[in-house]
Amino acid sequence: METETMKKGRVSTGIYGLDELINEGFRENTINIVRGGTGVGKTTFALQYSLFGLNRDEKVLYVSFEMSQEQIIRDSRDIGWKDIEYHIEKGNLKVIHLFGEDLTFPSLDIAEMVRKTMPDKDMRIVIDPLTYPTFYSEKEKRKSLSTIFQDLRTLGTAVIVLEEPADGNHVNEGSAMPLYLADTVIHLQNLGFGEMYDRTLRIMKHRGSKHGEGLYPYSIENGLGIVIHTSEKQVERIRPKNKFDDKFVEAIEKTKHMGISGERLSARMESLRKNWTSDEDPSQILKLVIKEETRGYGKKT
Repeated sequence: METETMKKGRVSTGIYGLDELINEGFRENTINIVRGGTGVGKTTFALQYSLFGLNRDEKVLYVSFEMSQEQIIRDSRDIGWKDIEYHIEKGNLKVIHLFGEDLTFPSLDIAEMVRKTMPDKDMRIVIDPLTYPTFYSEKEKRKSLSTIFQDLRTLGTAVIVLEEPADGNHVNEGSAMPLYLADTVIHLQNLGFGEMYDRTLRIMKHRGSKHGEGLYPYSIENGLGIVIHTSEKQVERIRPKNKFDDKFVEAIEKTKHMGISGERLSARMESLRKNWTSDEDPSQILKLVIKEETRGYGKKT
């Protein structure tokens, strides 16, 4: 169910302070990986994401390779989310408890289980965490993951896949999860010093959208879950700026004599205008683009 404030084509994460860092949420029908070491709050992230949708009459399917339904209810109560049990009883939240070795062909089994358990479309899907039998080769994992992700994109409004890196907190491109297959990758880290803002969040990838590129401290608060601590200045850096709209209008006007090529170029410039977050005047860039795009225009080949 879409709220009045929710941006069309976006699914809110439910994580306090995150949506404004990723252009108002995950894109619909995408794979979004949350990764990090033990104790950083990956499951809290997953439950918080689920609860946000459930409280707005959305359907959620939670595939867990570690916790049973009873454990999920217990952990949710510990955080202060007693309404998880209500959503399970109502049928809006379905929990599947699996073991990696139970899946003979994960690429087929997971998608089929999702379809049979909750045939609804445009739901939230959580896999916590995605694991594979040890006898699978890296090549087999990549091929299977690609198939799983393609199938899940057709079933969910947004998909969060949680992965536990083999090397703990550190980002390692050689880990079991090939990050290029995902649409969004969020890394949670615990620095281990015991300070107030010991935990940090980094948005490693957010395909097709502007996003914050810093390290953002976060805390896990009872009753709320994950809260990202950002300053107004940090958020302002990634907000589109409209003070240069006249520069874009002027540049787009110069493309009108170029026929169909000009129409395509003006559409690209319009996209740039909507996503311009810099405080720098875009005139120089626009001038360069027009110069390059009009080079040789009208000449016969």
